[in-house]
Amino acid sequence: MNELLLPYLRGQTTGDENAEVDAWVARSVDNRHVMSDLRRMIRAGELADRRVPAGGPPPSSEVVRRAEARAMRALERGGSGAVTRVRASARRRWLIGGLAAAAVATVAVLGLWNANTGSADGGPTAQTREYTTVAEETEMVRLVDGSMIRLGPESRFSTGGGDSEREATLEGEAFFAIKADEARPFRVVTKAGTAWVLGTRFHLAALGEELSITVVEGRVALAGPDSEVWVGSGQATSLVRGLPQAVVEAPPMSTIAPWLEDYLVFLDTPLAVAMEEVEERYGIEVLVESRTLLDRTLTVWFHEKPLEEVMTVVCSVVDARCTIGDRVVRMRASAGGAGS
Repeated sequence: MNELLLPYLRGQTTGDENAEVDAWVARSVDNRHVMSDLRRMIRAGELADRRVPAGGPPPSSEVVRRAEARAMRALERGGSGAVTRVRASARRRWLIGGLAAAAVATVAVLGLWNANTGSADGGPTAQTREYTTVAEETEMVRLVDGSMIRLGPESRFSTGGGDSEREATLEGEAFFAIKADEARPFRVVTKAGTAWVLGTRFHLAALGEELSITVVEGRVALAGPDSEVWVGSGQATSLVRGLPQAVVEAPPMSTIAPWLEDYLVFLDTPLAVAMEEVEERYGIEVLVESRTLLDRTLTVWFHEKPLEEVMTVVCSVVDARCTIGDRVVRMRASAGGAGS
């Protein structure tokens, strides 16, 4: 039956096949929900194609095609292997897998693409040189190389286009997810000092004569006129009047930048690292039940998204089958999946 649903909605089935699908839909409420989800997926794809400008994401037909392929594999195959425990706590229930999950994931990914380009609702694009925010406002900036910056309230961020994007200026605060490029380190210049970045995720605040940094992943150097200090994952420090302060264990990001509370960003982030942050954010435990998934990475961001939507997109990106229980999320590789 599964192989008939999408052709049915596209008018590509015979009379006998139409009757077979109609009977299946009438058989249960769950079947009707699946069909409703698929209709929304196709409709969202059609609308997304009208909104996406030249140079944007692939056409929705290609995204839907990939989602269909993943869905069919998820329905027919399973994975097995050792369990990698990522960490613990509590929450809900959701089954991800099959065509309905593929529909939701496809719609969500299309929405993320459109949000990243900023063109659908008039937001800035990668060619914009300067971004500013006022009180209680944040702004998402996506650079050409894939780097992402979330600009905090009452802040200003500027960068040139093309190769010049690897150098930026900041007044205020921002969360950075910077694409790795050892040949061209990313440099953030502030009045209080300079941050040199090889490829990492970190929060940077330039306020008066103090430049503070908290590193989530990777390494960053803070440089003053006569000295510098390197900061690694899970560490924090600052420059005060150009002088480096002690490197300490990073406090929770929620205490440093409360405006990041409903925001997650991953850029070439190992799956295990990303799932630790999901655990902390949503108070659940993630079990990765296929070791092959640990070799995969995530590049995606979320803002004010529920756990179900986050994990639907994540599992689609890494080609995994996922189940969300009351306290545990289980991830298993789809057999034959290519991964991220």
